[in-house]
Amino acid sequence: MTICAGLSGTGKSTFALRYLVNAPLAVRFCFDAEGEFAARLGLPPSREPYDLQLHACQGWVLFDPHKLFEGRMDEAFAFFCEWAYRFSERVPGQKVLVVDEVWKYCTPAAIPEELALVTQSGRKRGLALLVNTQLPNKINGSILNEVSEFVCFRLQLDRALEKVVEYGVDAEELKALPNLSFVARNLDSGGELHGKIKV
Repeated sequence: MTICAGLSGTGKSTFALRYLVNAPLAVRFCFDAEGEFAARLGLPPSREPYDLQLHACQGWVLFDPHKLFEGRMDEAFAFFCEWAYRFSERVPGQKVLVVDEVWKYCTPAAIPEELALVTQSGRKRGLALLVNTQLPNKINGSILNEVSEFVCFRLQLDRALEKVVEYGVDAEELKALPNLSFVARNLDSGGELHGKIKV
């Protein structure tokens, strides 16, 4: 699982989009409640059950939950996590579930059972999780325990910096990063990569 953290406008969404476009993935499942992925990629959102099936076969499911779950985002999120998990059983190859600000759908004490399935056993189905956030300190510990990579753009809040420092990233370096620059830390190998997204 990958967490991509950074302030708004620093490049974390661009990083996620570049990954989605360039990685050899069978299916990309994006919980797109704000419509950002559909707008930036120029792809149609998935709003109906038929759309979900069709778009999954095409490799891009950009789920807009507002039609099926108007005003019920927690329920929509749980549904989509379970749907992506179940669909991944039937499709070979690597898949990824992308969620912006996952902490909105969790509490410090609990995560939805459907998200727990993805974080704890999604790998068995080739399903990874990519979380974009401005506030890594608000992410539930059950999710943080499964992280294999932290990609950090500029952060400023002390609590957010304290959280990423726990994973071996230098807080002072993060505070000074220019837009589109990042530090990626692989928690399995201990390797670190410094990079900049070209636009």
